[in-house]
Amino acid sequence: MQIQEGFFRSAARTPDALAFSFEGRQVTYAQAAERVERLAGSLADQLPSGARVAINASKSIDAIIAMLACLRAGLTYVPIDPAAPIRRRRFIVDDCGARALILDARTQRDWDAEEDLPASLELVICPEPRQRPGITALTADALAAAGRPVRRIVGDQNLAYILYTSGSTGEPKGVMITHRNAAAFVDWAAAAFGLGPGDRVAVHAPLHFDLPVLDVYASLATGATVCPVGERTVLFPEALLRFLRDERITVIYAVPSALTALVNRSTLTAGGLPDLRLVLYAGEEFHPQPLARLMERLPDAAVYNLYGPIETNVVTCYPVEAADLQRPRIPVGRPVASARILLLDGDRVVDRPGEEGEICVHGPSVSPGYLNRPDRTAASRFRVEHDGTIYEGYRTGDYGRWDEQGVLHFLGRRDALVKTRGFRVELGEIEATLLNHPAVAEAAVIATPHPEYTNLLSAFVVPHAGVPVDESTLLDWCRETLPAYMVPAELSIREEMPHTSTGKIARRELAAQPA
Repeated sequence: MQIQEGFFRSAARTPDALAFSFEGRQVTYAQAAERVERLAGSLADQLPSGARVAINASKSIDAIIAMLACLRAGLTYVPIDPAAPIRRRRFIVDDCGARALILDARTQRDWDAEEDLPASLELVICPEPRQRPGITALTADALAAAGRPVRRIVGDQNLAYILYTSGSTGEPKGVMITHRNAAAFVDWAAAAFGLGPGDRVAVHAPLHFDLPVLDVYASLATGATVCPVGERTVLFPEALLRFLRDERITVIYAVPSALTALVNRSTLTAGGLPDLRLVLYAGEEFHPQPLARLMERLPDAAVYNLYGPIETNVVTCYPVEAADLQRPRIPVGRPVASARILLLDGDRVVDRPGEEGEICVHGPSVSPGYLNRPDRTAASRFRVEHDGTIYEGYRTGDYGRWDEQGVLHFLGRRDALVKTRGFRVELGEIEATLLNHPAVAEAAVIATPHPEYTNLLSAFVVPHAGVPVDESTLLDWCRETLPAYMVPAELSIREEMPHTSTGKIARRELAAQPA
């Protein structure tokens, strides 16, 4: 099944129902389906099946319609953070070989300032087209006006989208997701949470993140109304509270840091969101104390912990009860219908309660790998025989254990990949960025636990002898390349780094020191 098909079934079943509501604009399923079909038809005329389309636009109805149109046209969309440095955006467009680029007014200004565009681009869709040699530039309206029905047949193994995530080499890497991968999760989520026409589902996370896959595709497949949260609204907890209340949101899926901020920095009171029936969270751990405060304010909402990296989609789910708030950590739950979880100690499967192992995932939701990075793909895979069956899939790098009831408990990570503000970050990418500065000889980045953001990032730098540099210069250097959530909150310049006996930077010692 292709993940856009559920949307078209809903449009045929309830054409007059509301598909989208965003900043005063409302679009029915029939209106949205017509727009998607026409835009898809023109895209199919312009681009071959399987071509990549970069979508560098702020969260909106039009951006989601562009995603649906790409899928309908048999294309692969690549959402790009509109707030990321333009250098990072260019890298993604180059890396995925995008043949089309979809912009809004905000991002068009950024790209218009570029002297040239990536060589792979043939088509740019933007509000005010600027003609460049070898590139067709059109508005979305002009493109849609020429659209005609699409007759392409796309298989379940075709790529639906590519999500770029932090990479330890200093460059982001693209996680390839097929229609089969996404549908395995979307079908489960739609049924597991009882989504339907009465629901109004907030799209809180940015579109280049993986959480909106549930918000958009599971909602549209069941006839619910999709309500994107404006980017400024996301930044201010009180504004988010007003949005949730005024839009009568019934379902929100967000990272714990955002939900913690809603409790700590808004006027939310117990029972203040009577329409909200379901709170889903993922992306990082939700510590029991702030989670308890959230559940006190939302006494009528069921709360679920969803676990799974981008490479696997969600693979476990846990309904949080009051008794769980007394635990030191909330469990990540039982495997969802399509996933098989194995714990590996080296190459040995450990399945007795209490035994610890690396969480590895086998099943239809597992990504085929990283775009253009066969070495990274190979390094992330496992293959093991267990009880006469061969299992293969993705090694998460997370460690866990089963309890007596068959519930999986998360124990942490043993590498340099951490979560901050709901985003996954390779500390090595930040270090690589700092080391690219001509004044920097050594760099180390440490994540320290934070009650609201999960982790804060602190950088330690040793400059080359005799080369002057200050903290603000290095932080500005990071801002030119890295997204805001990866820029260290603190940066300290040192004369030397502490080292272990083997010559490695003594990170534990650094973690115990103030930045």
